[in-house]
This record gives sequence, C-alpha cells and structure tokens, in this order.
Amino acid sequence: MVVRDSDGPPTEGFFMRRRAVLTTALVSVSAIAAAVSVAVAAGPVMPVAGVVTWCLSPAAAQHLAADGVVVSAGAPAVLDSSGPTPCVQWPMRGDISLDVSEGAWTADGEVTFTRASDGQSLRLTQAHGDLARRTMSVDAAVGREAAQPVVLSTYEIDMRDITVTMPSLESPGAVEGRPFNTMLTPDAATVFTRAFSAPPVPSGSSLATVSGRVDVVPALG
Repeated sequence: MVVRDSDGPPTEGFFMRRRAVLTTALVSVSAIAAAVSVAVAAGPVMPVAGVVTWCLSPAAAQHLAADGVVVSAGAPAVLDSSGPTPCVQWPMRGDISLDVSEGAWTADGEVTFTRASDGQSLRLTQAHGDLARRTMSVDAAVGREAAQPVVLSTYEIDMRDITVTMPSLESPGAVEGRPFNTMLTPDAATVFTRAFSAPPVPSGSSLATVSGRVDVVPALG
C-alpha cells in the first residue's frame, strides 16, 4: 500500500519525509536494543531466590557407586534419585546480575557421602557461589572432623545455556540455566581422597552438572 499526500500522487517531498521517519524509527529501535543489551551485560546486581539443581556426573556417580558410597541430602536440600545420577536440589538466594557475570549466592541444606562398608563419610554444607570467579564452594567435613571451607568446583558458562527474562510489568525478571559442567578442584579432590582414598573423578574433570532457575525478588514498598 502506498500512502499519498492528500488526493494526488506521491511527491518527492513525501518520499523524503517518509525516509526521514523510517530512519528515525530505525535509529530509535537500535538505541532501544543497545540499551537493553547494555542493561543485560552490565546490569545491576539484583536480589534473587530460587533452586539450584546439582547432579553428579556419570563418571563420578559410577566411581562412588563402585566404592559403595551413597549420597543423601539434609533439609531443606532434597535428594532426587529419579534420574540417571543422584541430584540434589538446593534452595538458594543471593544477589546476581542477570547476565550471571557478577554477584554471589548461598544455598541451604547439606549433601553427605557415606561408604556403607565402614561408615566413612564426607559432608558438604554452606554451599555458595561466586559468579565473577566462576566457583562453587562448600564447608567440607570428613568423618567427625570439623568442617573446613574448600572451593569444590569451577566452571565456565556458555550464555546460550542461559535464558534471561527481563524485568517488566508482567515479571520482576528471572534467570534460568540449562545443565553445565562443574570441574573438581585439586583442593576438593584432596578432601575426597582423605575421605575415600581417591576422588570420584580426577581434578579438572566434571564432578557434577549445575542447572536452576532464580527469580528476582521484588523490592518492597
């Protein structure tokens, strides 16, 4: 459809005005897209709450099972054994940026590994993550020893595995991540070795996958 000036044919001035309007519209759309991109890439750290799902990798689960080590979870963390490997769902809260490049989170509950043959155990509590450093840390207690802080794993994130819902009138905003690998650190491998004579996987290999969803906690008032 061609829009005409009054009842006559389109004029040169009409086309110049139309080009100017289209150019302005394109510039405006580009500016909005850039603003949204910047907001996601460098957006503020926001309070969030949700659930992190931590699933042993097939190699780690196979090694632990062969050694007679079983996995259990302490409330409010929940063990899910319905999948191919044991998973633990951790309720979590924190302050993060929507592009998951900044901020930190903490999770409640515990995960315990226990060997049936001798009762030897390893208990992990106070799970927390540092998004800038790409680490997940815990307090680890071997047997009856006092718990000691340790960086459990490191990871990299492919942003294609992250879905961001920008804040709007319909939603305060959310971040959802598909499972990605987390790599056992040398210090954590040492802790597992003290508990069970060997780590479930070599350091630098995938101990578990992590996925989850968090929602922005709306400000009160």
